[in-house]
Amino acid sequence: MCRRFFATLCALLVAGGAASAPAGQDLAQLRERAQRFVDAEAGRHSLPAQRVGAPDARVFLPACDTLDAAWPDGRPAGQVLVRCPSLGWSLGLPVEQVRAARRVFVASGLIATGQVLTAADIKLADVGNATLARQGVDDASLLLGKAARAQIPPGTVLRPTALRAPFVVRMRSPVRALVEYDGVSVGAEGFANNNAAVGEPVTVRMPSGRVVQGVARADGSVVVSLP
Repeated sequence: MCRRFFATLCALLVAGGAASAPAGQDLAQLRERAQRFVDAEAGRHSLPAQRVGAPDARVFLPACDTLDAAWPDGRPAGQVLVRCPSLGWSLGLPVEQVRAARRVFVASGLIATGQVLTAADIKLADVGNATLARQGVDDASLLLGKAARAQIPPGTVLRPTALRAPFVVRMRSPVRALVEYDGVSVGAEGFANNNAAVGEPVTVRMPSGRVVQGVARADGSVVVSLP
């Protein structure tokens, strides 16, 4: 009977001690909250991707219902503070850049051969591979309105050398050949022997079989060079 009473008393004491011990803060939650803050700041200020380091596993902090995060001095630094306003504690976590990433344009989806790029076809992304990043651009004007020389898979870094000016004259398609002299323009229909963008040379086969050479214009006609 005494032994049973003593065992019950010990169990109550252990349970009471466990209940009175303060709950500790989940350290993984600290890192997750800090990483969300850093990611949001990177998007807001066009910063390179950064990674928050793990807190010291020996750290004990009382559990907090509402966590807050901020830069120590109000601007991006090598550390981010995770704070608990209600309990008054804060902890600094290290922040490091994820390699030497550069933000350049990549294909947002599959781009077909000859497809003319629009804003919907490109997006900015952080590229960690230095060689690929150097080949890309962060100026959309160098890409928009250009056509793909070959098929480009989604996520591929968009290189200006992989694009060309769109064709205004298509091989084997009807084309109007014009001869202009002293303000007078005379034209005739023929068939283009090659593809050409604005300003590029085109040879045109006329109905008589004669082949003439000229330069493609924006309206798809060809200004023939006089001999």
